[in-house]
Amino acid sequence: MSKRWLYLALPPFLLVVAAFVLVQLFLELDRDSIDRKAAERLTLYRQTILGEYQKYRYLPYMIARDPRATSALGLGQPVESANRFLEEMAENSGVELLYVMNAEGTTLAASNWQDSLSLVGRNYGFRPYFKSAYQGREGQFFAIGATSDEPGLFLARPTPVTGKPVGVAVVKVDMGPLEEAWAEGGETVFASDANGVIFLSSQPEWRYRTLAALPEEVRRTIEATRQYAGRDLTPVSDRPVQAKQQLVIDGRAFRHNSADVGLLGWTLHFLVPVEETRKSVLPIWAAAITLCLIYAVIVLVLRGRRLRKASALLRQESAGLKELNTRLVEEIQERRRVERELLEAQRGLARSNRLAAVGEMSAAVVHELSQPLAALRMFVAGTRKFLEKGDTDTAAENLDEIDSLQMRMAHLTQELKRFARPGESRIEKIDLRESVRVAEKIVRPRFEETGVTLDLDLPDAPLEAETAPLRIEQILVNLLRNGADAAASEEQGKVTLRADQQEGQVILRISDNGPGIPEDLRERIFDPFFSTKASSGGMGLGLAISIRLAEDLGGGLSVTANTPKGAVFELRLPGLGEGHADNDPLPDLKSEAAE
Repeated sequence: MSKRWLYLALPPFLLVVAAFVLVQLFLELDRDSIDRKAAERLTLYRQTILGEYQKYRYLPYMIARDPRATSALGLGQPVESANRFLEEMAENSGVELLYVMNAEGTTLAASNWQDSLSLVGRNYGFRPYFKSAYQGREGQFFAIGATSDEPGLFLARPTPVTGKPVGVAVVKVDMGPLEEAWAEGGETVFASDANGVIFLSSQPEWRYRTLAALPEEVRRTIEATRQYAGRDLTPVSDRPVQAKQQLVIDGRAFRHNSADVGLLGWTLHFLVPVEETRKSVLPIWAAAITLCLIYAVIVLVLRGRRLRKASALLRQESAGLKELNTRLVEEIQERRRVERELLEAQRGLARSNRLAAVGEMSAAVVHELSQPLAALRMFVAGTRKFLEKGDTDTAAENLDEIDSLQMRMAHLTQELKRFARPGESRIEKIDLRESVRVAEKIVRPRFEETGVTLDLDLPDAPLEAETAPLRIEQILVNLLRNGADAAASEEQGKVTLRADQQEGQVILRISDNGPGIPEDLRERIFDPFFSTKASSGGMGLGLAISIRLAEDLGGGLSVTANTPKGAVFELRLPGLGEGHADNDPLPDLKSEAAE
């Protein structure tokens, strides 16, 4: 069967492989075609930029030589005739601005001298083009105007053109028409400077963004020269831009080509959307899928004929299947009957386990009470004999022993009632740190008697919980007393209580440095009447009562080994709001039996 399906799947698989190979071939051809087109367009745009530069390159040189423009430098103050001459030259040449600056960088004459944003009297000595021209070189700089806030290419020459400069002649060329021509052509083109800042773009939203994140020293240089007038200069892509690779800008992928302009370190970039490089992919895959569908239809038609022949055989076998189905129904019913019997057996086993637990408890109670009762009988008989002999002193001693025995039996029955039915306690919102302090006051005499140190490690923040404070105090008193008894045998016995809040729970850890609890006894430590105390008089009900109280409050109590020695009891309680909505306060825990 597997070979048959393999043979059926082989033709469409080969068709898909052939389509994949053709797609890769045509993708490469499309990319090569786009790269050739990009190279041609980049060459054209480069020549356009250089032509614009060469068109106005001579102008600052001519202004620097003309005394009509530089007359203000000799007088050291603005001259109207120089302003009018520069205004006329700007109109005739088509440049945006013409102006002359003195040795300090202050503008003394400008073609826009009559505008509200006139450059006359303004100082631009911080601009790199001024510094280059004043040092005798040709100044070239693209920047946003510090006064007009309009971008342009600044070309500067020293005046006079020979000898020591006394000023600088500047031409500002508007490069906006280039951008407009790029946008009208419907192509995605932009130019970046030596620092990777986009200053010309057919996409206005990309202007004054960067090809990569700028180093801090470059940003400081740009801010010092005010080249881009405080623009944000954020990257257009989260990946560095490289030649001839896919570039993602604002979530859109482009095929990227670039070329050096040969002016001021500028680079031209030509982008083509990636979807245009995949024009041949859709027809190829459409043809491949169509052929696969035709093949599938043919296979299904042939298979349909075969299925019709098989259906007749299936109808003949239907009678046998019905009989088999009837037997299966009977077997299912029988299985359900057996499952019900098993469930009843499990319930009976559970009842037996509970009865066994009751029997074990009864045996423990009988054991605990039989010895005091036997002693009582002995002391009563002895007292009678001593009274008959008139030995009242010895009879009084026996009565004291009888009173001690009845007190022990009363204490045992009291503990049994606490284990069976813990007393009532009202649920309220409390700070568990207060419960710890109350418990500490109760057990303080026990610690002073045993000489054990008690260390409380409580957080500064409240440990808020909605619980029963009396039950919490009862648990803590039991645990702290047990810790004091365990550490009493040590030379420097110590019990530590640490409180913390984790993941909506309040955790109280009581650790001691006593002999600890053997690992094989930790599972039994919370059983009724089980105690590790050899001679302290414990009845083995304190921990049993404590774990039941903790579980009734929605928490838990566990024991682990301490490091390097001793035991750690961990009490976990739900924090404020755990398990209850804020608008549904907990009810009081009602008394189950009077103690």
